[in-house]
Amino acid sequence: MTGKTILILGGGVGGLATANELRRRLGQEHKIILVEKNKDHISASSSLWVMVGWRRPEDIKKDTSRLIEKGIELVNAEILKIDPENKVVKTGKGELNYDYLVISLGAALFPETIPGLVDAFGKNAYNLYDLDGVVRLRDTLTNFSGGDIVILICSLPYKCPAAPYETTLLVSDFFKKKNIRKNIKITIITPEVLPMPVAGPAVGNMMKELLERMGIEHNFEHKVESVNAEKNEITHNKGKANYDLLLVVPPHKAPKVVKESGLTDNDWIPVDKDNFKTKFENVYAIGDVAKIKIPGEWKPGVPLMLPKAGVFAHYHAKVVAENIANEISGKGERVGFTGEGACFIEIGRGMAGFGTGNFYAQPNPAVKIKRPSPVWHVSKVLFEKYWLSDVDSFLKKPLDAVLEKMMYGDYKKKASGEVKDAGG
Repeated sequence: MTGKTILILGGGVGGLATANELRRRLGQEHKIILVEKNKDHISASSSLWVMVGWRRPEDIKKDTSRLIEKGIELVNAEILKIDPENKVVKTGKGELNYDYLVISLGAALFPETIPGLVDAFGKNAYNLYDLDGVVRLRDTLTNFSGGDIVILICSLPYKCPAAPYETTLLVSDFFKKKNIRKNIKITIITPEVLPMPVAGPAVGNMMKELLERMGIEHNFEHKVESVNAEKNEITHNKGKANYDLLLVVPPHKAPKVVKESGLTDNDWIPVDKDNFKTKFENVYAIGDVAKIKIPGEWKPGVPLMLPKAGVFAHYHAKVVAENIANEISGKGERVGFTGEGACFIEIGRGMAGFGTGNFYAQPNPAVKIKRPSPVWHVSKVLFEKYWLSDVDSFLKKPLDAVLEKMMYGDYKKKASGEVKDAGG
């Protein structure tokens, strides 16, 4: 069999999982190349622990080379152009040809699309989706003694739908422990109708009630129009709001190089919801960069999209890797993604909730949140240790078995269609 080249763009959750799964399934005659511009992989789900001082920045980083299986070629380079018609990707270190392409480049941040926001980041505003911004925020919170804190969600969609709400709860808990919570007003401003709207009104109202019990104000269906850094003022569709500290979820879109590739539609790459194929042959898009319409609805005629979260990137990776490997070898069955999802929701006090369910369920997504407990917080800590442990660590295999069952239960199903040998 002629060896195939599988090129994976992006070393986040989806890219790492795809590369490792393919390497385990395919012989060494097949080349697996992972392109990632950053030397270090950052566990984004741990960044809020940095914000409240539970982690140092170095605790949530790992050299990407230590997270991949032997036999994977790692290219640390900027991606300059994706040409799916000619099956070539141009990088800062040269051109790479491929037989299969998996795009897992995540969501890029575009704060410049909100007038005044970039200027505000140099003053009293902080980017919650940037580790440097989170470190700046940690230092500021340590010395903050009172005033108005606003958590601002600029637009939809954004990565990890629970993250801004976790932020509000962790910040509230942080100041409660310092006995100065009464001096601080915390407000969340969002264009959403309810928290985590894809999960449905029951989950949204549960989170809303939790915010209220913690003394956190909420302004739903508020769309930011501009930020005035000099006045510490937000203008939105329903008026204005002032802040002393502004914690921001910036606008998210596909990276510029993806938008220039001809793959996108309205900022994201549309893919098949079961197998993540794009409109180009042998080109897949997974994780945050993908746009996935789900079957169910909460309101007739109002379509829903699969949320952007690391857990889904991991599921997608496993499905794509298995299908590519089976197609190349001519063995096994095609599989499809079932729509299962799960996530931890930190609330402070050493506790977390656990959301789980099927986002492909009909007539609407079937999602539930388990009651907050120290068990779920410890489970998230365990998951962090698992994810950041070296690929050949003694921790990897035993934790794999436990976490695979809890986080990645019934993520795949048999799919129609025969597997044909792709060999030469």
